[in-house]
Amino acid sequence: RDGISFPSTRRDRLIFSVRGLPMKLSRLIYKSIATAEVISNRTLRDLEDQASAANAERGISGLLVLTGNVFLQALEGSAQEVTGLFARIAADKRHRAVELVTFQTISQRSFDDWNMRLVDLYDLPGDKRALMVAKYGEKDGNIMLPDDEHEVYAFLFDAKHLCVTTPWKSTRDSDGTADSVTGSSP
Repeated sequence: RDGISFPSTRRDRLIFSVRGLPMKLSRLIYKSIATAEVISNRTLRDLEDQASAANAERGISGLLVLTGNVFLQALEGSAQEVTGLFARIAADKRHRAVELVTFQTISQRSFDDWNMRLVDLYDLPGDKRALMVAKYGEKDGNIMLPDDEHEVYAFLFDAKHLCVTTPWKSTRDSDGTADSVTGSSP
């Protein structure tokens, strides 16, 4: 196959073009301010479920971090799919002050564990929260997002590895839906 290495995972096969040649992978990171109606556990759960399904269809993986009312998200996939999704996010009324942090071609995914994974730093256990606060600072009770591009990557990787729970999926309401602030494994 002439020096082309073919992907072994289903997700990576999705990014191959019709001609069988690999499409360039890209990573886009942005931050935005979430509107008030987005921040409830129920809304966050629904957002994660809907985005995960849509991203799976498009071969997009990523991580969405919420600290206070600020989102920081890494999106990975083909440049066309990732930039198309970013355009839709920028036009979405649930986001204000959308700011592109970085966009680049990548050789492999860093956030390929999920089509879309949401991490709400408010729900971090004490020891993990203390680590993030010591590393990135805190303002008004919220862990601060770094400004430096390299620190943004470190922040995202810390969130990926420290935050392995989905609090809004852990227990059931009387109507059978999850809506708790206690943690459980995804």
